[in-house]
Amino acid sequence: MEIGFIKKIIKCIEESSHNHDFDYFCVSRDIFQARLDSFIVHTNKYFESAVIGEIGNNTFDHNWDFAEDEMRGTYFNSEYDGYVVLADFGKGIKKSLSRVRLLDSDLDAVKMAFTERVSGRAPEQRGNGLKFVCDSVKEKKWELYFQSGNGCCIIKDGNVRFETVNFSFAGCLAVLKF
Repeated sequence: MEIGFIKKIIKCIEESSHNHDFDYFCVSRDIFQARLDSFIVHTNKYFESAVIGEIGNNTFDHNWDFAEDEMRGTYFNSEYDGYVVLADFGKGIKKSLSRVRLLDSDLDAVKMAFTERVSGRAPEQRGNGLKFVCDSVKEKKWELYFQSGNGCCIIKDGNVRFETVNFSFAGCLAVLKF
């Protein structure tokens, strides 16, 4: 996915937030689950919905601090130019994981979230969700662009790479192509 495309998506999400667009923002877990169930009914994409659910539910499991003047909850658009887009303006992965481990950068946090069993909800034994996402996307040869802060995980053609981009996203952004 091109950076210009990602920036276009971010602008759309920010506009939805500022306009309090409840067509795409799910302000509670039950609204997100209802929209995810509707996605399943309309597409029969059960496994894909498990990946979407894991990413979207992280908003409600880990993000109690949201960026000021932004909508709370998960942005969920399953029809954005053939992509599924999920986003939130929460505290992001680095702040969440910094509760249990010292991290130097957003990139380190994203890399840890996708490759290690660690949770910002310690001492609970959790932390496999984004590893499940990573393994599923690789195995199925789907595409994923995931950003938190300026750290990214990009999966394409079964290959995973981590990189830093020159712009930051408060919270988390995921763009999936099945």
